[in-house]
Parts: sequence; C-alpha cells; structure tokens
Amino acid sequence: MNVEIEELSPCRRKLSIEVPAEEVAKEFDDALATYSQNVALPGFRPGKAPKQLVKSKYKKEILGRLRDHLLPKSYHETLQEQKLNVLTILEMDEDIEVKEGEPLVYSVTVDIRPEIELPEYKGMKLTSESEEVKEEEVDARIEALREQRADFDEVTDRPVARGDMAQIDFKGSLDGTALEEAEPEAKGLGEGKDFWLQASDEAFIPELGLGLAGLSIGDKESIKASFPADFVVKNLQGKEVEFEVEVKAIRARKLPDVDEAFFKSLGVKDGKDFRKQILDSLEAEKDRAANGKLRQAIENDLLEKVSVELPESLVADATQQQIQQIAGDMQKGGMEEDQLMEQKDQILETAKQVAERQVKLRLILQEIAGKEELAVSESEFKREIQMMAYAYSMQADELERRLKQNNQLDDLRGDIVCRKVLQLIQDEAVIAD
Repeated sequence: MNVEIEELSPCRRKLSIEVPAEEVAKEFDDALATYSQNVALPGFRPGKAPKQLVKSKYKKEILGRLRDHLLPKSYHETLQEQKLNVLTILEMDEDIEVKEGEPLVYSVTVDIRPEIELPEYKGMKLTSESEEVKEEEVDARIEALREQRADFDEVTDRPVARGDMAQIDFKGSLDGTALEEAEPEAKGLGEGKDFWLQASDEAFIPELGLGLAGLSIGDKESIKASFPADFVVKNLQGKEVEFEVEVKAIRARKLPDVDEAFFKSLGVKDGKDFRKQILDSLEAEKDRAANGKLRQAIENDLLEKVSVELPESLVADATQQQIQQIAGDMQKGGMEEDQLMEQKDQILETAKQVAERQVKLRLILQEIAGKEELAVSESEFKREIQMMAYAYSMQADELERRLKQNNQLDDLRGDIVCRKVLQLIQDEAVIAD
C-alpha cells in the first residue's frame, strides 16, 4: 500500500491511503470465485455457472462487499505498518467506491495517542496527613446524632426561642404592594396560614426566621427581611420584603437523652460500644480523607513532571461533559437559564481547564498501566459493576446493559485501571507521617 501522512497538529494526522489496483483486482477475483461457488443461476447447477455470467449479474454487490472488506483491512494494516496508536477517528472520505481495474484511494483523519516520557513514579516521597480523632470530635458527632433524632414539644408558657419551630400566619409585601402581586413568580411566598418556620438562620428566609424569636402565641409583628442573594426567585434576590406575622403555636426542640433507649435506636449495646463505633467511624473518615490527599499529591506530582500535547478530540469531549455537569449543578442550585448564559464564557473556561487536567492525567496513568502490564480481570470488572449497581439500587445485569448501550464499558475499565495505577504508586511510595 501507498500511505502518506500529514501532520495537522501534534496529535492529529490525515492518512491518505492507496490500495494498488493489482491488490484490488486480486481481492475482486477471490470474491468472484467465492460467489461462483455458491450462487445458482438459471440453467446451471450451483457452483457451475461461468464466472463471467456471475460477474455480470453480481458485480455491483461484489464491489460493495469488497469495499466493506478492503476499507477496514487497509486501515488497520496502515496503523500497524506506521505504528500509529489511534484514539479517535474524526473524519473519513464519503462515497468511497471500489472500481474494477482501479486503485482504492481514500483519506481518514485521526487523533493519535501522544508519546509520553514518564518520570520516575516508584519511590515517590509523600507525606501522610492522617490525624488522630479527638474526644471533642466524638462528642460533636454524638450531638449531631441527637439533633437528627430531636423531637418538638408544644410550648405555651414562654416566647419563641432560637431553634424553636413557630406556627405562623403571614402576609408579605414589597414596597407596599402584596408580594405575589408585585412579583408573580413568588407564588406561595406572599401569604400563608398555619405555616411552620424555624426561628433560626436556617430558615429559608433567615431574617424572617430570626425575627420570630421573642414573640409569644397571639403576638402580631411586622418583620422586615431581605431575600438571600442566591434566592431561587431571581427578581427577589437581595430585595427587602415586609412580613406581617401572627404566632399561633410554638414547639421546642427536645434532644433525646443518651440512654439505653437511644442506644437501642442506633443498634448499639451501651455507651462504651456507642463511643467506640463513633470513634471507628471518624477514624475511617479521616483515613479516607488522608488517602484522598495522598492520591491528590500523586496526581499533582505526575501532572507537574510530565509535558505532553493533548489530543484535541479528547479535550473537546471532556470539556462538553464538564459544561453539562457545571451547568446542571448551577441549575440545581436555582440558577436560571439567562444567568447561565451570562456566565457561559467563565463556565467554558473552567470546564476546559478541568477537562485538560483529566485528559492529561488519564493519558499518563494509561501509559504507566501499559508499562506495568496492568489490566482489569473479569472478576474485578464484575465486582465493580455490582458495587455500582448497589449504589444506584439497580440489578447488576441491567446496569451493565445500560453501560453497553451508551458505549461506556471501556471507559469503566479504564477507570479501574487508573485506580490500580494510583494504588501501585501509593504502595511503592515512601510515606512520612
């Protein structure tokens, strides 16, 4: 074959491939012979029809199948001969035809895996940031568990205190106009009856919640409150609204006692067992955090020491995924479409930076995996699928089917390999406390 390679960018090549006419003719003759042995023409027994008659009747079909055979054959032979590690096929000539007596000529544009000069990655010097769990941290976690299981008791003999729940009727106004009339998007915020609101800065309008403290049942009060700057209704962000409220009931938060009933509700035997479980849980959290920092240090070291040109197609795909993720997170946080458009340049820049880091790190880890001959066994792959399925509350075979439909199985195997590389580096590292 005749092959010309044009370098379009550091990782992009245009391959111009020519399969000589004599090779095309030989392949055509072989295909014609196969057809002649298997087709039946009127007046002839199967396999006995003259080749010229078979050729006359089936030439178009033979040439079509020959095209489907020669294109992948010549393409893969080119990659082997030229030692090209292709990541992505970007473009191929359209309407490629095989013509009898003529060479097959076509071009294909690809992104190739860049050559990477690896630094010394074994014996990396790292520092562990693991910390001991302090008694006050155990106490704080116990208090948090008590908060999660808190009840509320009716209160009639005192005003609202911070942290209480208060049942209120309320009406809101903006610049003297009923809130929902002034801002139609504020539906449900302008007026309410028997509405329970916590008297704290954790209320959806913090100033309104805090303003309830000190009021007694039956009290009526005017409370001015500003909506947060990130409030879900854009036109109310930062606006001051006046609420006329009446307190109708009060409930005080009651934390459970740390007693036998509390231990039983958590499935532990006694106070000693309870503190030990809390301690073990906190130690595991700190170990995971320290391990995450070690992995981050390994990644940063590799990224700093390796200089490599990145394939444009991989960066483009990763950038698009990041844009979708960033935009999705912003929308979940209450940001409107027009606000996203206002920040599109910033979102794109952030997404591209993250994408370039991801692509570069993955290429480096894959290069190390190849050098170390690391692979994913079928048992490792199945175990990963089962763990993911458990996390998503799905059946493992259903998750695998969906991943296959979305062409994500190879990506998942790649993720597992990259984790194995990071673990290998960590195991080989010199870690100081």
